[in-house]
Amino acid sequence: MRLTFLNVVHSAKTNMIKTSSPFLKSLLLGVCVLAALFSLGCSKSDNKTSKVLQAAISPSIPPFTFEENGQVVGVDIEIFKGFCESRGYTYNLKAYDFQGMLGAVASGQADVAFSGISITPKREEVMEFSNPYVQNGWDLVSVSKRNIHITDLSQIKKYSIGFPTGAVFMGYIENEWAPKGIYPVNKVKLYPSMSEALTDLNNGNLDLAFVDSSMLLTYVNKMKMPLVSSYQIPYADKLGFAFVKGSPIRDDFNKYLAELGPEKIQAMELKWSR
Repeated sequence: MRLTFLNVVHSAKTNMIKTSSPFLKSLLLGVCVLAALFSLGCSKSDNKTSKVLQAAISPSIPPFTFEENGQVVGVDIEIFKGFCESRGYTYNLKAYDFQGMLGAVASGQADVAFSGISITPKREEVMEFSNPYVQNGWDLVSVSKRNIHITDLSQIKKYSIGFPTGAVFMGYIENEWAPKGIYPVNKVKLYPSMSEALTDLNNGNLDLAFVDSSMLLTYVNKMKMPLVSSYQIPYADKLGFAFVKGSPIRDDFNKYLAELGPEKIQAMELKWSR
């Protein structure tokens, strides 16, 4: 679905919803989908006793897991669907906010979680990760009309910064910026998902939002949001699928990632960010 900054009309189930703010229009699907549960079959497996995998997602993280034309799509969905089809699994998807998604797999409510999840030592204490499948940089983004350009870290303190609760960015601020006096932890604005953070960004209630480079490309190129990078963070973020501790399928999933290879995964990333 191509989102523009003209007034647009789309249908949500049987109701027609019209919004005067095209920026908020592009966020609406992400907010709505968090309230829904998804129960999808990966394939018509010939194995009648095939395992049904319980998957936790946070479908407001493009290009990895997001809503488009009433469907949950993205890089992670395409990878996971391919894994299921090749191994004879079916799955149930359940949508959470970002923190809830992580909690679901950590507590064993879900077999696997995915939506652009960063691999960190702290998370590895309570869940297991696949091999990294994507590596990204980070950006502090702003609405283009604000014309915010940061040339030195000393300038960051005068701006408000926000991102979803549970996002890896908090650890970076706690470990890298706060000890050096660059930015205090108590000034960070936390949100249930990126949709709410982007809404505040557009309304002027937030100056800067932390995103990874693939998210920014998708927001600008695919969703046509008026966002720009105000500052690039020198950080290499590795993403992985999160599995419950002791997962019997993680090793096989790693084999599937190897079967795909980096070129196919990169092509998926380009496909869903443009």
